[in-house]
Amino acid sequence: MSYKRVILVDLAALGLRSDNESAQHNSDNDTLLTHVLNQSAESALPTFHKLGLFNVYFDSDEESEHPPIATYGLTRTRSIVNKACSGLREMFDCSLSYRVSSVFEEVGKRTNSITISRFVSYLFSQEHSRHIQVGNDQDAFAVLKHQLEKNQAGFFYLQVPSLQTYAQENEFEAFTDALNEVDQSLNQVMAQLHADDLLMVVSSRVGDNRSKDGFSTYKILPFMLYNQNLKAKHLLDKPFVCEVGGTVLAALGLQQDVISPKHNLLPNSEVIVD
Repeated sequence: MSYKRVILVDLAALGLRSDNESAQHNSDNDTLLTHVLNQSAESALPTFHKLGLFNVYFDSDEESEHPPIATYGLTRTRSIVNKACSGLREMFDCSLSYRVSSVFEEVGKRTNSITISRFVSYLFSQEHSRHIQVGNDQDAFAVLKHQLEKNQAGFFYLQVPSLQTYAQENEFEAFTDALNEVDQSLNQVMAQLHADDLLMVVSSRVGDNRSKDGFSTYKILPFMLYNQNLKAKHLLDKPFVCEVGGTVLAALGLQQDVISPKHNLLPNSEVIVD
């Protein structure tokens, strides 16, 4: 199935260190994210429940009040640094026969490629892409809403500004409040989607305060894919994070135009057949 629009929301703080992966999936792990999720009431963060974020990080046999409706899972990185641009490069760089390009550039040559974020050098250096700088989450989602109302095709990338700041400062209450606001904003985005839109919610980096810039660690990063015609599914394999960028290209019918990445997450998802 091809899509007219891909909307990717990068939470940029919801990854985990993978130096001790088994411990990270236990309820006593020491990351700010999993502390927040562990202490959230069943009724809290309903959109993240529906997108599968809780199921990504916690094994539970209990039926949720908000069962997943998305395809979700974890990706893994090859990079061992956690700088602001390292995850983005691994996620969105792509290879042509004669040079390295990016998902933003290759999409932007053919249709809308719109980036909404605070200033990040990698994002704002992309050619053929329109950059809209924002300072807070509320403005970011307001701009996204406006762009989706104006444009009927293309790639729309939003990086949430607040979460990585609060995570690195270990501000539990501020991080929790911001995550709840993002949850509500994502629900509004989902209500705005068309039948041929693909929503991707990912994280391009680890956000906890033990994984600041330069802290060497491989990472595991969540992804959630939603379209009203995709079945809810937990993908247990951990593909490399470059398949996120591959998914954007494949969804827009452009992956055949690049040499790599050649893989994407869509073949593992299942379409609902009436």
